[in-house]
Amino acid sequence: MTPWQWFQLASFQVLWLCAVIGRNQWLLVPVAILSLHFVFTPNRKADFKVLSLAVAGIAVDGALFIFGVFEFSEPPLWLAILWLAFVLNLGHSLIYLRRLSLHWLLIVGALAGSYAYLISWKLGAVDLPLGAVLSGLIIAAIWALLMPVLVKADQRIRADS
Repeated sequence: MTPWQWFQLASFQVLWLCAVIGRNQWLLVPVAILSLHFVFTPNRKADFKVLSLAVAGIAVDGALFIFGVFEFSEPPLWLAILWLAFVLNLGHSLIYLRRLSLHWLLIVGALAGSYAYLISWKLGAVDLPLGAVLSGLIIAAIWALLMPVLVKADQRIRADS
């Protein structure tokens, strides 16, 4: 990995922690990190284009909220910032996902997606009214489908840039 990819990976971890732990109260930190991404990115034009992919993730989370899988104590603006940051990772520190077969993308999506949300639940950022097991299974199924779509869409958008 390049120094930029390492920076991008590490900064996303800090952004994720600040968003999940601090939620809307610490929103300035994730926004600042996201802004730094655009200062240093080697491909600003493509990065702006892939931000549109965050709409899919925000819509999925919105549907999960509407159907009672998620509950939040306040409107989760921090979650929208997380989606923006995540889709940017696909073309940088997570670019290796492009080399995985569909089978592996399904597995990685299911495991990583459910893990991230279950950790967010443990940290108090989201409530899971259906319980951890059922919610985790629902999230895993959704992420198994969402991950390959996002990886392929990111690749296509960046190829067109």
